[in-house]
Amino acid sequence: MVNSSKNSVFPINALPACGLVREGIDTISHRAEVKKKAVLEYYSRVDADVLFCFSDIVIQAEAMGAKIQFSPNALPAVERPASGILLPGAKDVPRMQVNQDVIQALARTFPQKHVAAMVYGPFTVAGQVAGEQRIMKGLRNEPDQVCRLIDQCLEVALDYAAMQVDAGASLVWVSDPFASLLSPIDFEQFAQKYLAKIFLAFPGLPTALHICGETTPLVAAMAATGVKGISFDQCMNLLTIEDQVPDHIQIIGNIDPVEDIAHATVEHIDTVCRDLACLMGVLPNFSLSTGCALPITTPVENVTGFIQSSRAGLAKIQTHQQELRQLGNCVYSGDQIQTVELTQRLAAKEIAPETIIQCALMRAVRKASSLYESGRFYLPDLLLLTDAFYLGFEQVKKYLPETDSLPQILLGVVEGDFHEIGKDIVKAMLEANGFPVADLGTNVRAEDFVKAAKIPGIKIIGLSAFTTSSRKEIKKISLLVANDVPNRINIMVGGAAVSASQAKALGAEFYAKDAVGAVSLARQILKEPR
Repeated sequence: MVNSSKNSVFPINALPACGLVREGIDTISHRAEVKKKAVLEYYSRVDADVLFCFSDIVIQAEAMGAKIQFSPNALPAVERPASGILLPGAKDVPRMQVNQDVIQALARTFPQKHVAAMVYGPFTVAGQVAGEQRIMKGLRNEPDQVCRLIDQCLEVALDYAAMQVDAGASLVWVSDPFASLLSPIDFEQFAQKYLAKIFLAFPGLPTALHICGETTPLVAAMAATGVKGISFDQCMNLLTIEDQVPDHIQIIGNIDPVEDIAHATVEHIDTVCRDLACLMGVLPNFSLSTGCALPITTPVENVTGFIQSSRAGLAKIQTHQQELRQLGNCVYSGDQIQTVELTQRLAAKEIAPETIIQCALMRAVRKASSLYESGRFYLPDLLLLTDAFYLGFEQVKKYLPETDSLPQILLGVVEGDFHEIGKDIVKAMLEANGFPVADLGTNVRAEDFVKAAKIPGIKIIGLSAFTTSSRKEIKKISLLVANDVPNRINIMVGGAAVSASQAKALGAEFYAKDAVGAVSLARQILKEPR
């Protein structure tokens, strides 16, 4: 989005800057010198590729007459809609002037960085100004009046964006969260055409659009606004929507800002950032960012950890980005001949085997699995893809470090179930990450799991169940292991017939949704003494 020679890395907004000054959020919001101090200090520590003025979502609604509630400990919020619509110029709005000053300071202090002009979409602001329920009902009862109000909100948004660009902003970022509640037809009428006018007004600048929530039905309409980058919420699986985004539009996202950064350990941040880099970094039109704004309480060291881990993960594949993407596409399409040839070629270049597996072979599997679950990829294609994956894996397996270690993980599909694809992929991923595995195969009796669990060195039993009828075997195995195996064994389960809540009810301590999750859990279990 920012530099065509590399994938960009940045978190959305700069709310954690609030923790770097003594003043409360209410004071920061109104005093330019305090906000500048906080934001400049924040970005002196956070080496992001895109810089944001600490912005709040109600600033345009306030300018148009909405009553705003300010607090030292919380972001400004709408207290009540406007009693009458105001249309002031941005330069006549004190809080917009504050942000103008901050943007000038950012542009002057960090001249090599992109500074974002952050504005809020006309539909979102209309909901704040008139009341969200009134606007939603108005889409049916009084659409012409709603459109007139959105036009007024557009006028304010354009003026505010232009003021920020004049102050030194070099990127226009529009967030329109209320628009996520619209149907595709309503989005086209009440959001898309207004957003398009904003992006059209700044043809020479990078632009981005962020809409919170599950926006899969809106991806095509979002792309049709003329925007140059689309920021996706953390709830979105980027693999399932990447083909809907044209190559000239950046895919921006989408680490969970709360669970995976604000409340996470540095080790967890490193894991999730490197994983997303492996998944999406093979695309030249990808920027690694957060799924939404970081919470105010996010520790700055967690933000810097996010930046460092994301950059390290992307740098690992930068040189061979195109070839890894090509190999992944061959696996995805089930092209066995090209898969073998490309895997051999990449392995001969001394690329780390783990990189080939995770960023190409497994990327294809994870994309297909996600689409299969949503009914957009089908079993014949999945079987061909799996064959291509195994052929590629066999080519790269010889480059994995040799190990004489005893197996630590026991894998098998429970009795009554003969589905081996998922189990085999988990095995491949575990071995690729250095975990010795003993594979019992499919249709394994509970007694055979217990017997094998007594082998010295076994610390994890991985059970796979793809049918509901075989799920009851997990409970049986859990009880037998607890009663008959003297050494401490951790049970990890997965498969189409099991969920996280069901795993606990069946006596399993750990649940892995996919092969990547299984590796992460294995690393956690075997690293941490229990």
